[in-house]
Amino acid sequence: MSTTTDETGTPTPSKVIDLATQQVPMPKLALLGIFGSLEDPGALVREGTGQIRRVKLGDPFAGGTIAAISDTAIVVGIGSRAKVLQLPNT
Repeated sequence: MSTTTDETGTPTPSKVIDLATQQVPMPKLALLGIFGSLEDPGALVREGTGQIRRVKLGDPFAGGTIAAISDTAIVVGIGSRAKVLQLPNT
């Protein structure tokens, strides 16, 4: 198995490089990450325009408002409906 080394000389197997650089198809509107504490959660989202930004509870997003943030998903309240966005592979 071939390897590549980083600037510190640490080897990285080619399989790891291949997996780390794979493109994963995702919808335009996507949840990319969750951060913060239980008292002050936040999320990293990609908007329909492709712009990536941080959101918190109550922030406007995708025509609605961030209504809830869990450890694997966000809920966007849009009028009387709710849209759930989950982290990839959860």
